[in-house]
Amino acid sequence: MTLLNADEKIERDPLLGEDTWELFESIEDSFSVDLGDYHALCGMTIAQLTDEVSKRTNYPLNDNCLSSASFYRLRRAFAAVLDIPRATIRPSSTVCELLPWMKRSRTRWGLIEDRFGLKLPKLIFPRWALISALVSPVILLICLRFFAGFPINTEAIFIGSILLILPAFFVLIPFARDLPPGGETFGGLTKMVLACNYAAFASQYGNSSESDILTALQQLVATKMVMKLEDITPGMRIPQDLNIY
Repeated sequence: MTLLNADEKIERDPLLGEDTWELFESIEDSFSVDLGDYHALCGMTIAQLTDEVSKRTNYPLNDNCLSSASFYRLRRAFAAVLDIPRATIRPSSTVCELLPWMKRSRTRWGLIEDRFGLKLPKLIFPRWALISALVSPVILLICLRFFAGFPINTEAIFIGSILLILPAFFVLIPFARDLPPGGETFGGLTKMVLACNYAAFASQYGNSSESDILTALQQLVATKMVMKLEDITPGMRIPQDLNIY
């Protein structure tokens, strides 16, 4: 579907905003399915959406554990890029132990993703960086007025602060090194990786029970919405109960 058609659909349906559209696309990518018209999905619960995904999948049925497959593959990538023994990486290991925040650059994270060969969760801004991006422009302009003598009135400070917020975010991009909630441990990160690449693992190792798809879908929604997994329940409606549009 072209971007033009996508924009037309978003305009016609107040529920189908950009965030919702991107979430449905992420679900299609992860499970390798075509969910059809996104309009029909709006208002569905996560449990109902799981049923729709299950109907469209045809993964082989085996008894392999997809979480284990995801763990071992991710461990190989981390060990290779960070040059550490595989045996030192356990599900209980923290990502900060393996890759401290100061060394967790977006470039290095990209190298791990390339070695892994599948998608990794995107690194996010820590709360302090978000607050800094919002507050620093107004502080800067106030300082210019009262300490540097710039002739800036209150209206100019207000307008200038709004205009400078976006550049402030760009300046702070290198500090976006945190993981979504739940990814602090290697085991938690493994679950996120599986949720983001479910079809890749299920097609190779085989596993397509509806309960497994529900668990993966809940994790995917939590990861994409930067929410805690325990807050994503099967009865939540998309997008209403996620507060997105």
